[in-house]
Amino acid sequence: MKNFFLSLLCVFGFLFETMAQNPKLLSPGGTANETYRAGTSYDLVWDTTTTTLGTRHKFQFGTSATGPWIDLPGATSLIDSNASSTIRRGKFIGGFRAPSIETSTGYIRMVNLSDTTKTAVSINPFKIDRPSPSQVDSVLTGTITSNVYLTNTKIYGLRGFVHVVEPAVLTIQAGTIILGDTVGTNSALIINRGAKIIANGTPTLPIVMTSSAPPGQRRGGDWGGLLIYGKARINNPGGEAAQEGGVANANDKTKWYYGGTDDNDNSGSLQYVRVEFGGIALQPNQELNGLTLGAVGRGTTMDNIQVSYANDDGIEWFGGSVDGKHLIVTGALDDDFDTDYGYAGNVQFGIALRDSVIADISNSEAFESDNDATATFNTPFTSAIFSNVTSIGPLADTSATPNSRFGAAAQIRRNSRQSIMNSLFVGWPRGIEIAQVPTMNAALADSLQVRNNSWYGIKGSWLNLAGGTPPAGIDPTWISKAEFGNTLEKGSTSAASLENPFIEDPTFNPAPKTGSPVLTGASFTKSGVIAIDDAFFEKVAYRGAMGLNRWDLPWSNYDPINTDYKAQKPSNIEDALYSTSMGMNISPNPTNDIAKVQYELKSSETVSIKVYNASGTIASSFINNQQQLPGFYEFSLNLQDVPSGVYYVQIITQHGTITKAVSVLR
Repeated sequence: MKNFFLSLLCVFGFLFETMAQNPKLLSPGGTANETYRAGTSYDLVWDTTTTTLGTRHKFQFGTSATGPWIDLPGATSLIDSNASSTIRRGKFIGGFRAPSIETSTGYIRMVNLSDTTKTAVSINPFKIDRPSPSQVDSVLTGTITSNVYLTNTKIYGLRGFVHVVEPAVLTIQAGTIILGDTVGTNSALIINRGAKIIANGTPTLPIVMTSSAPPGQRRGGDWGGLLIYGKARINNPGGEAAQEGGVANANDKTKWYYGGTDDNDNSGSLQYVRVEFGGIALQPNQELNGLTLGAVGRGTTMDNIQVSYANDDGIEWFGGSVDGKHLIVTGALDDDFDTDYGYAGNVQFGIALRDSVIADISNSEAFESDNDATATFNTPFTSAIFSNVTSIGPLADTSATPNSRFGAAAQIRRNSRQSIMNSLFVGWPRGIEIAQVPTMNAALADSLQVRNNSWYGIKGSWLNLAGGTPPAGIDPTWISKAEFGNTLEKGSTSAASLENPFIEDPTFNPAPKTGSPVLTGASFTKSGVIAIDDAFFEKVAYRGAMGLNRWDLPWSNYDPINTDYKAQKPSNIEDALYSTSMGMNISPNPTNDIAKVQYELKSSETVSIKVYNASGTIASSFINNQQQLPGFYEFSLNLQDVPSGVYYVQIITQHGTITKAVSVLR
């Protein structure tokens, strides 16, 4: 009997050892009734007990516990991340991107690559939710190689990645609606180098690019957002870069590549445009942003743009020199304004509203700025100037405990020279972080400036210095120097005296109340090398995005999840001149020498173009009664020899007249 019992122990011991070497999948499917969103990325988490360190596994998806199985991209050779002698805990952040299907019987299988007989399958089936796409009137697909005009009487849908390539111009009428592809399907609108987008909405007819999901079912990451690539400089070796995520092809650089040598490059115009629910993951942890700007030049116009519920950054600049005004980011997962690769433009008037609980694994800030990923001294340096930004953080009440993934309101790191001026930060765990010694040296040398800003309701430190020993002359009190003009009120967010800042619905109002301390205190006096006195910046008295008057109405939308979008009703009068309803584009404006004027004809027209001075006297006639075919037109307006002042460009056709002012500043 004793020998028989020992034999049983040996058998059961063998079985236990064999079973123990099998992996154990903890997520997805670790608990019952889990639901995942098509196209959204989730973590893979597992345990294994094995005698071999460094075991690798692959992960697969199926709609049955017995397969068939499809390998998960990027998750075909993952190593246990814990070197314990007993449990090899593994976690791959964002490793499971739910496919674009609808099922209630989803499973993940985990396979030991060194012994494929050792597998694990989700304990419980899970559900994948994929909303049915909204109906569209017309589909955009493939590559656009010639000029295309989109009218607001249709709702357009994207099918996959839609590329506009040189020399094509995509013109979008005010009030036009564009929807991403079915939720979970890779889709985005990409304006490539040399191509242009002319998307000039109006305050009452903004252009909207949004999710295909119906009202109430939209989420961040439902599609890929808007990407614009230009020919301005970046600091990447070789002068160009490719979009991350495995979509670029080095043999075809007409798509997905950005960078060049022309800082005055013109990628078109965005005015009164909303981009909503962008940021689909191309690969694990490689999500697109709401609005991606790669090497976009200063010839491009960006004014009155809102990016909502991006599944990564709201707006990210990769190099380039484009300027921007009146930018809004609401509900982003990661950073609101992210600059990298040598972005050197100017931005004035920005609003950023955080969701109180949603933050990214990489830490979420209002600003994140790098010179590049490895903090090199490659030029051009990231040296943007942001002025008059209002950032509403996650803490309406500083006694609350924030999501630990929220960082500082602003993080300037990796040798960046970005400056933040005349801005307002309310309700953040920490104020500002300057990271790595080269960045601290730049701050000490005034190559980056943080001046005339206000912080209210900051729970922790005002200034954090990280990533090395700070040089002599910079310490946590550095930012409070009297000559820098910064002010701090740690205790209460209400001290900023804003109307209704901590709410994510149409009643959101970031404007200061009468008597608010931020209605004064801005300064545009240059001190050192940072050109805050540049003619681009409007010399306002207030700190933050606005004074008592709101510029974000009526065109913005603080509840896009529930908005029912509809096409415009056809007009009885066909506007032959695109600019009649949209507004022509003049850039740069203001100017001190040469401005570019752009307009579009929808049909053959007899055109006259005149320039008037402020008294109404004709200063120049460009063309008179000239027959022009349908298409996109651009001409240069030489203002080098005229006095400072306001001038008016007028385009006249038999179907209408449009007039726009251009300011000349010396």
